[in-house]
Amino acid sequence: MKSGWTAILRKELRSELRQRSGLVTTLLFGIFTVVTISFATFDLAISPQLGAGLLGVALLFAAIVALPRVVLVEEEQGTGDLLRLLAKPEDVYWGKALYNLAFMVATALVITFLFLGFTHVPVAKPWLLMICTFGSCASYAGTVTLCGALVAQASNRTALAGVLAVPLLLPLSFLAVSGMRVALDVAGGFNVGKGVIAGVGLLCYGAATLLIGPYLFSAVWKR
Repeated sequence: MKSGWTAILRKELRSELRQRSGLVTTLLFGIFTVVTISFATFDLAISPQLGAGLLGVALLFAAIVALPRVVLVEEEQGTGDLLRLLAKPEDVYWGKALYNLAFMVATALVITFLFLGFTHVPVAKPWLLMICTFGSCASYAGTVTLCGALVAQASNRTALAGVLAVPLLLPLSFLAVSGMRVALDVAGGFNVGKGVIAGVGLLCYGAATLLIGPYLFSAVWKR
């Protein structure tokens, strides 16, 4: 592919716009998750800790459900070998990871707005919530793309991708919840500096994953 990762990214976008199965499934999952949370917390005063935990869990599950698909679908459709012949592993990783990033950002925006609307949780620091949300999306996108590549040749690849991703994403989820609880803390009981550190940590991890990812992807995405 002459244009490298941009061709992979365009391919993924066109495929999603044509089929829309992944987008619809993820959005429905997010909506059902938020609605279930709102039913469970009906008439309850949600604390910043609980609100951050519930939102973090919703984003984590959405990432595990949706993001491995972009790599695994190549093997399921029988196009993996063709893609290995036509594209460099680095270009495949960048195209798919950036697509996952855009997909996760769109999903996170929908889930976050629905969550805040249904639960009426106040946001004290919107800028910190945005940093933590975007950092989570970047970290999840880079990590899960690699996990999908690791199990792409396995027979039960979909389940294995989720199992492999969970221990890697849990520390990131901890950082996300730590930052989000500060962002939702209207009373000001939490240290803002710790929330900023958590948000910056997520951004740095996401950047490191996206930068180092192509080299790791090349080792597992063999021609």
